[in-house]
Amino acid sequence: MSTLNVKIPDEMEDDLETFLEDHPHYLNKSELARDALRHLLAAPRLSQRTLTDDHVSREQIADGEVVTLDDV
Repeated sequence: MSTLNVKIPDEMEDDLETFLEDHPHYLNKSELARDALRHLLAAPRLSQRTLTDDHVSREQIADGEVVTLDDV
């Protein structure tokens, strides 16, 4: 088994501790991290259409080509 060291902000450490207290089936942070990574890697990927639309939207935002919800 490999080892992975990850640095996280102090606030996230507090959140992890709280999560582990509320979910005692995770015995430690390593089990929680492995489960989270397992779910992330198994999650369905976004379609190419969605990725393209997201890219276009981000370009429009960066170029200031946006309107407020009230203006819509």
